[in-house]
Amino acid sequence: MAQYEIFAGGAEFISQDVQKILGVSQQDVMRVYSTYIKDKPFVATSFVPKGQQELVLSGSTEANVVEEQIVAGAEESFDALVAAEYERTPSSFDRTKEPAYGESIEITPPKVWQNTLSSGIKITGIANDEVPLVAFELKLDGGMLLDSEGKTGTANLLAATLLKGTADKTPEQLEQEIELLGASLEASASETDITISGTVLSKHYSDLMQLVTEVILSPRFDEQEFELAKDDTINQIEQIKANPNAIASVEFKTLLYGEAHPFAQTVLGDKQTVDDTTLEDVKKYYEKYFTPSLAKFHVVGDIKQQDVVKSLAPLNARWLPKDVTFAKVPEPKLPESAQVFFYDVPGAKQSVLYFGHSAPNVTHDDAYKVSVMNYRLGGGGFASQLMQELRENKGYTYGIRSSFSSDKYTGEFTIRSAVRSNVTLEATQAIMDILAEFGANYSDEDLGVTKGFTLKSGARAFETLGAKLSMVSEISDFGLPNDYVLQQEAEVKALTVGEIKRLYGKYVHPDRMIYLIVGDKDTQFERLQALGLGQPTLLNP
Repeated sequence: MAQYEIFAGGAEFISQDVQKILGVSQQDVMRVYSTYIKDKPFVATSFVPKGQQELVLSGSTEANVVEEQIVAGAEESFDALVAAEYERTPSSFDRTKEPAYGESIEITPPKVWQNTLSSGIKITGIANDEVPLVAFELKLDGGMLLDSEGKTGTANLLAATLLKGTADKTPEQLEQEIELLGASLEASASETDITISGTVLSKHYSDLMQLVTEVILSPRFDEQEFELAKDDTINQIEQIKANPNAIASVEFKTLLYGEAHPFAQTVLGDKQTVDDTTLEDVKKYYEKYFTPSLAKFHVVGDIKQQDVVKSLAPLNARWLPKDVTFAKVPEPKLPESAQVFFYDVPGAKQSVLYFGHSAPNVTHDDAYKVSVMNYRLGGGGFASQLMQELRENKGYTYGIRSSFSSDKYTGEFTIRSAVRSNVTLEATQAIMDILAEFGANYSDEDLGVTKGFTLKSGARAFETLGAKLSMVSEISDFGLPNDYVLQQEAEVKALTVGEIKRLYGKYVHPDRMIYLIVGDKDTQFERLQALGLGQPTLLNP
């Protein structure tokens, strides 16, 4: 709506666009195809695995690719403090001066309602009739945590096959019925849950929920679809091995949690566990752990509470509760000392930096405040010190970010970036320097900027259905009060420079951090000894 207001002169222009879309015919589509695409000149690129030239697109010519060499000290030096000279665009105000912050805006969070059905399904919702849409998610606790030993990836395979038909509908029939409603419906698995989520016009909500009920109570478990899901999962696992950012994410979790911890694995499992998992294993997971006792239904949009309860009545009546016991998930411990780890990707022209350690879980009293504290460190984009130094001042990277993330089990503090290979050491040292000085140098100005952004951004934090759904999910998943956003606002207003320094000293530990680098060993490995943390540990010798 905002885009229409800016570029079309009014938000109501969306109605004209809708009418144009509704007016498109099959003949219109074929006319455009014939006019602009059919038999027109085109450019095609063909990429194939090394040694398999027989797969090259017929008629292709070999591209002449000049590989960049990794040369230390080759980058140009520049002074970021020197102002660039250029002709300024005429403007009605002085763009060289940063506008002053306006008055604080009071947050008015949406009204949240909650209910629990007789089967155990917990419902949390927000009614909002601004647009005739409904967004929802049915979340079942467990996910990868309930995978059997040696069968990691079972929950993911269940989610991948859940929407592939029902007992009375083939995969094609189910997909067609969803599309005829103009709806979207997806299933996914994480380390801690399996989720079915969807969006639909409010007038078709009850029809879509009938399909969801059918999916939950009578999944098809099609053998062919299951084998396709296994192939797709193994393909994703293989793709991780070729992606330095994915490698860094996987290796960091193993280092942080230890190989025996459930969170040290990915929800995909590995090639062996996926190969070993059968359709019977997926059925057993479903029969044992798909229960309303673990189910939470989150819904927002143009629908009333009583209509939501009514839509879940068939599921509530037919879905049988079961007792499920969860194993205790241990919290990771801080390393005794900082250590550098290296994963070799031969010839890599960039190094992925993935640094961090454990942090408070989401229910900890300081969990929200540390995320606010992190704004000026690395959570605020161009307002953060890490971005200002490594991108603007040094030119080492396009972007760098630090963050605190957590769930009800564990928490993590991480710093992530990708830098040019030839400045791997220099970028790491720059990050370590900022970490060493951040707490001591934190100022009233830093606090003012942090409070200004946090409080004012909160005023528009719940505009979209997605944001509202995220809000009810947090309330439901973590047991937060319905007005938790107002409590967080009060916490921000009460923050002082002294409190920020306390939080930083207590929860950020540069001297006990995991410094993981994924890059080219031949040119970067030995250089990292200059950090003063000893010989790096090579993870893939």
